[in-house]
Amino acid sequence: MPAIKTVIYLDVLLLVNFLVAYFLLQAAGLLSSQHAEFSRMVCASGIASLSALILFAPELSYPAQILYKILTACAVVGVAFGLQGLRRFVTAVCWYAALNILLAGLCIAVILRTGTPLLQTANLTVYLRISPVVLLLLSAASCGAVWLVLHFSGSTPQTTRTIGIEFELCGAPVRLRATLDTGCHLKDPVTCLPVLLISWPAAKGRLPGGVNAFLGQWFQGLHPSTPPVGASLRVIPCNTAAQHALLPGFAVADISTITETGMQSLGRTAVAFCPQPFQSGEYEALYGSDFL
Repeated sequence: MPAIKTVIYLDVLLLVNFLVAYFLLQAAGLLSSQHAEFSRMVCASGIASLSALILFAPELSYPAQILYKILTACAVVGVAFGLQGLRRFVTAVCWYAALNILLAGLCIAVILRTGTPLLQTANLTVYLRISPVVLLLLSAASCGAVWLVLHFSGSTPQTTRTIGIEFELCGAPVRLRATLDTGCHLKDPVTCLPVLLISWPAAKGRLPGGVNAFLGQWFQGLHPSTPPVGASLRVIPCNTAAQHALLPGFAVADISTITETGMQSLGRTAVAFCPQPFQSGEYEALYGSDFL
């Protein structure tokens, strides 16, 4: 391929790609029903920005170029949303790739409309003679379009849907009803995975006796150091505007949803308990938008 003759400002290239990746990851998160912390989004966007430097490398073979794109997409999505199950990971990667293709199509449309020539392509990376502001606006438009479609098409019924949850605690199966709470973002400090929040008063009748005895002592302020037989204690930080507390919880082998076709594993491995009952008696547990 011919050498790059266009003057490319490296700081502009990196900054624009950073912001573009941030917008596209936000949209991919909406489409795959996953939530990422701001720090993870910043790191993932930084990786995506640096991946654009392949533009300056010697031209690779087409299989190598495709492999590079797949690996960088997986790395970006993995850093942003974590590994929360293979299906959810692949879904997020596919949406992220599709949104990148959509953005490329919008850029090409602008080029054809304005007559702006394509400047440089290398290793499946394109550098366009297009204003960074226009590129950022197109990225924001892509993210906004995704949000509008999801909002007005009613594609987010899970915000009010109650689901069945099953897990095993102290060798006994526990079945609960759980509903979405977008403000629930508890994390297991060991695995960094989302945690299911259970109201102990509401779920008491469905829990093993040893667990109830342990939780009763904990919420009385005794804080027993020995967990029930067959259970592994997890202390879950809970930080809200009203209070900062440590909630008792337990590690579990897996948490599954109860569906019409059977059990569906979620890859979640911890539950936490709070001493307060929830407002509604129609469910015993809450999960965040990043749980399913």
